[in-house]
Amino acid sequence: MEPEIKSKPAFTVVGIKCRGKNENNEIPQLWFKLGPRMNEIKHRVGPAYGVMDNYDEGSGTFDYIAGIEVDSSADIPEGMVSIDVPEQTYAVFTTTLPTLVETYQRVCKTWLPQSDYKRVHGPEFELYDATFNPADETSELYVYIPVTKK
Repeated sequence: MEPEIKSKPAFTVVGIKCRGKNENNEIPQLWFKLGPRMNEIKHRVGPAYGVMDNYDEGSGTFDYIAGIEVDSSADIPEGMVSIDVPEQTYAVFTTTLPTLVETYQRVCKTWLPQSDYKRVHGPEFELYDATFNPADETSELYVYIPVTKK
């Protein structure tokens, strides 16, 4: 499991947010809520993102935003939020929905400790590009973990 290390410019996502541990499948539920409301998001320019931020080590809770890249966070629909993701260097892992949790576990427990990189502060995210098909279990998505050299 070797990632691609690459820099990504800053971008903004507008979508629906929850805070928790995903113990009751809150994250998949967010995507089901977002689907019918995607056309409400103005200024769309890019793919879908699942952005995770504000992780609390003590409780294990984090913010998750299911959303779409925009070129302006003006006119945010009611019940939605925006998040600015800063320019950063990322370790990028290719995965699928059925192996997503396993990928995160391998990254944190195996790859990061054994690599020449360390995780840095900032949001991590899942990128669902135009080729992604949620109905196809083999469809690929990308996990971006912010890193720097040790």
